[in-house]
Amino acid sequence: MGAYQVKKQGEYTLEDYYALPDDQRYELIDGVLYDMVAPAVTHQEIAFEIAVALRNTGLRM
Repeated sequence: MGAYQVKKQGEYTLEDYYALPDDQRYELIDGVLYDMVAPAVTHQEIAFEIAVALRNTGLRM
């Protein structure tokens, strides 16, 4: 994160968040930056299967 290592967790602002590169996925909650790792392939496959099962029973997500 480069220059962002200067601040302590809990001190980050919305301006800091918007200054992050677009290819980095972070979430800002109460001044703390959380690294948002992309879900694993297995996770995505299971989520898709659940969505298909719900759709087949008439439930909508």
